[in-house]
Amino acid sequence: MPARLLLRLDAGRALPFSSGLPMEFRGHLNGALAAAGLAAGLTLFTGYAEPDAAQLGHFLADPFAPGPMNTLVGVAATAWFMALFPDLDVASVPQRWFLRAMFALLVLCLWLGRMDLFVVVALAALLPLLHRHRGWTHHPLAPWLVSASLALAHEWLRSRNAWLLGFSWHQVWDLLREYWLYLIAAALGHGVHLLLDSRKVRWLPFIRNAPGHH
Repeated sequence: MPARLLLRLDAGRALPFSSGLPMEFRGHLNGALAAAGLAAGLTLFTGYAEPDAAQLGHFLADPFAPGPMNTLVGVAATAWFMALFPDLDVASVPQRWFLRAMFALLVLCLWLGRMDLFVVVALAALLPLLHRHRGWTHHPLAPWLVSASLALAHEWLRSRNAWLLGFSWHQVWDLLREYWLYLIAAALGHGVHLLLDSRKVRWLPFIRNAPGHH
């Protein structure tokens, strides 16, 4: 096979000698792991959550139950997700695995009866598909718009199930204030993605992208 074919980087198609992920996506995947680690460290440094080893069993038994371990994992997962989010608008192998993971998470939400999380996950899974590649998902305001949209969806669902209280913008604001570190984690992960796209970190072999990445 000609060498130029081996080096071709079609959207979503892995190199024949690769581990199965496009070269540019592997760079973003490593960047996402770094962002998740930074977010987890920020969670512990600020005291937003203070988990201990004893709480690990409770988390494994019910990952959605509120608790410090749940918060730590949630903040790290938010940074990881937003670091990959901008490129999930391309039909590719990573996009297919992302949608499979979202489907499994939706089934788990249904199994546990967490319809509030079901709505949030469903919306998050669809958001990258709403526009062309390198469209709104690459805008610096994207993580804040995503966070606000999910907070609005959560409040709308709460108001639908409330007996006495309707939709409240005050509740939306309170929700965003309560989960402020999740917003920071979202902005951190998204910023890491944009930084990698800017080609300003090519000297870092751990997270650099392919020269032809777009």
